[in-house]
Amino acid sequence: MNIRALQPEDIDKLRHIHMCYYKDEFEFPDFLNNFLCAFVVIDENNEQIISCGGVRLIAECVTLTDKNYPIKDRRTALYQVLDASSFIAGKADFNKIHAVTENRNWTRHLMKIGFHSRGNILALNL
Repeated sequence: MNIRALQPEDIDKLRHIHMCYYKDEFEFPDFLNNFLCAFVVIDENNEQIISCGGVRLIAECVTLTDKNYPIKDRRTALYQVLDASSFIAGKADFNKIHAVTENRNWTRHLMKIGFHSRGNILALNL
């Protein structure tokens, strides 16, 4: 196996892999944009793509909230933070904004305004 940089001519093969195995799980990633790098692992003959990966830039909204304020005020403040964050992320050509919370109530509020679950979020400390 060999690893090399993703090339534009790989996209059709990757679309086929996505269509066969991942079409119901997530949209086809735009490996040519908003990635620090993208690469493919190919077979020994340099003919077949075995896997593709890369490091994608994402927009994540990080919010701190004073929990001494009434919930109504905190919710209104959250929505204002999300409006501003969405505007900034859109101006930077991101098509999604991410948020992580351990609080079920905040999760409910976020989902109520359009956030959706993207499975379990995992992290690797480097």
